[in-house]
Order: sequence, then C-alpha cells, then structure tokens
Amino acid sequence: MRKLTGFTALTGLLAGTVALGVIDTPTTLAQGFYKGKTVKMIIRSAPGGGYDFYGRLLARHMPKYIPGKPKFVVINMPGAGGIVAANYMANRAKKNGTEIAILTRELALAQRTKAVGVKYDLSKLNAIGSAASSTFMIVMGKNQPIKTYKQLKAAKKTIRFAATGPGSGSYQYPALLKQDGFNVKIISGFSGGQNRFLAIERGDVHGTANSYESTRKAIQELGLIPVAYNGAPNAALKGVPHMGSLLSKQGQQLAALLGAPLAAGRPFFTTGGVPSGRLKILRSAFKSALHDKDLLKEAKRAKRNVAWTAPALMERINGEILGASDKVIALYKSGAKKPKKDISKFLRHTGKVTKIKRGGRRIWISHKGADVMAKVSGSRTKVTLNGKKVKRKKIKVGMTCKFTYPKPGKEAAMVDCK
Repeated sequence: MRKLTGFTALTGLLAGTVALGVIDTPTTLAQGFYKGKTVKMIIRSAPGGGYDFYGRLLARHMPKYIPGKPKFVVINMPGAGGIVAANYMANRAKKNGTEIAILTRELALAQRTKAVGVKYDLSKLNAIGSAASSTFMIVMGKNQPIKTYKQLKAAKKTIRFAATGPGSGSYQYPALLKQDGFNVKIISGFSGGQNRFLAIERGDVHGTANSYESTRKAIQELGLIPVAYNGAPNAALKGVPHMGSLLSKQGQQLAALLGAPLAAGRPFFTTGGVPSGRLKILRSAFKSALHDKDLLKEAKRAKRNVAWTAPALMERINGEILGASDKVIALYKSGAKKPKKDISKFLRHTGKVTKIKRGGRRIWISHKGADVMAKVSGSRTKVTLNGKKVKRKKIKVGMTCKFTYPKPGKEAAMVDCK
C-alpha cells in the first residue's frame, strides 16, 4: 500500500472538506457563533419613548433570524442626549458582535460640532441599519405659478414661505434655499402645520416646508404640490427631486446635516472590529426582522413608523456630515438656534402679589384696582427677586412684582419682584 506523506494527506483532507462544503465563506463560519450566546441591546435613553420602543422591538424579533437564536437582553443607558451610550459602544463594549445599540440620530452632528462629552469616532462603529425614517418636503400651493423645483430656483418673483420660527424645519429649509440664492422670503410666526397650510390656501404665502407624514393629508385634500424632498426617499414621492440636486456644494452639505436625522431616524450600530461574517448576519437579521409580520403588527398597534434604511446609506450620510466645512457647521448652528422672544411690545404691569397657585405657575397681582394673572414657566420665564434670578416658588403673597407679558392671562417673559 502506498504511504501517504503529510502533504499528500493534508491535501486530500482539504479536498474532502471542500467537497463536503465544510470550508465556506466567513458568514458560514459565523453560523454557529451565536448559539448559546447572549446579545446586549443597548438603548440610548431611559425606558419609555421612541428609542426604547424600537430597541425593545428589535430585541424581541431579531433573534429568530440569527442562526443559533441567541438570547437578547435590553440595557437602558441614558445620558447626555445619547452620548453616554455612544461612548460605551466605542470604548467599552465587546467587539465580537454580541453588543448592539440604538443610538441617537444626531450622532454625527454631535461629533462634528464637538459636543461636550463626545469620546467616540462614528467612522469606527459599524452601522446595522435604521428602523424608521422620515422625509421633509418643500410644498407649494396649487393656485400659484411654481410647480417644480427648477421653477422655484429660477423664480424672479419673491416666493413667500410660511414658517413657525428659527430652529424649526419649516424655517431652516427655506432659510437654506435663501442662503443658496433662491428668491424666497420667510414669513414666520405661524403655529403648526395646519395654520401654514391654510395660509397657502388663502394665498397669503406660496409654500412651506414640512414632513411628508404630517403633510400627506393636505396634499390629498388641498392639492399641495411637493417640489423637493430631503431625508429618506419615499415611494409616494416618486419623481420628486432631492433638494440637493439644485444646490451648491455648501448647500448640499447643509441639506445633508438637516436630512441626517430623517434618513436614519432610529439608527442601530455595533462596535468596530466585528468579524465580517457576524456583521453580515446581524445586518441581515435586522432587515428581516423589520419585515416580520408580527413586528409590523406591533408597530402598527403602537402607531409607530417602520422603515428600513441600509447601512451603506447611513454611512454615506454620516460621512457627508463629518466632512462638512466649518462654514456649513456655523450655518447649521445659526439655523438651529431658538428665536429670541421680542418683548419690546409686551405689557408691563406692576402691583402687589395677591394670590399664587400651582407652586408659582400662576401669579396674580393687583394692578390699577384689578387683579391680573400671569402664567410663569419654570424654563421660559425669567424670575428675579431683588435683582437676583430665583425659582418661581420664591415669590410670596405681599411682594411687589412687575409682569412683562403679552397680556393678562398669558405666559410672562419676565417677573421682577422685590
């Protein structure tokens, strides 16, 4: 009998295993990894709320699509607007595919704007996908001349946009168009989408910016015309161009900043260093779970949107944000600022405090022979006592106070007492 050399024997063994299909791709080699394992689902917020809902939803349904059906445990890790959980994933979590996290949608923005406490590098985390997305639109009224995005860009006549105020999407989007050279004027002060839609219907303004989810009914009933969108593509908006298509490079970067929270509204990540086979399994299980009929039923009962966003799209958007210029970041910060309240036309009434209710939330003073009341917010009303800022509960009956407010019964901008 012919004696086999070590090399010949090894060659024969390898040939046999290949024939039997034992040697395969990294994904095949990872098939048995999760059996008997426990996977942590880190949630960037406290129990309750959107992030917690989606994190627990995926923790319930992902295991059935992972070979070995590992056990999932949920760990809430709130803090610093989601930065605590992101720092944990980047620096402390196991890098073997047994830890997943739903992180804040503003993850890239926080890193790029150098938010306090950021100790992660998003480019070193692996995106798994997003469980929900949204779309923001520029919409125009049916009875005005602008019907397309190209017409809006070329408009010689000033196009009026209804908005609530700086810091809102309805303001930031037309502000972006204006900064990029579009002939638009922003009319702010409208409270809510319905009032803006009615202003379009009356002809007071030509258009507005709003989310598709909140505008869908107005499109059907009022004939509003979507001319551009930002954020996640939506099948209902087929043929409507992305707003970046007619913007400058700087405008495209700012649109990416505004659109990032929309396209990846509930982003899931795992750590860097996860073997490619395991990463592929996690991404596949995530996508399959989001199409699971039982998951979709749960989401429908909770009135929650479910929409899968691919990891590649998340990474592209985050890359654009991280690469944005300092000028674009400054523009974003200016647009995101809350508007300062103009109190120049507010009333100023002075008198002795006659009554206090609800822990200082309602205060009455005697002014010109009549009691007048002001609502006092714990965060928006500046309350001072003898020139020093204090909490509203420090105000007592008998003190003399001056209200600065729109009118009696409304919320005061300032309450100065002594």
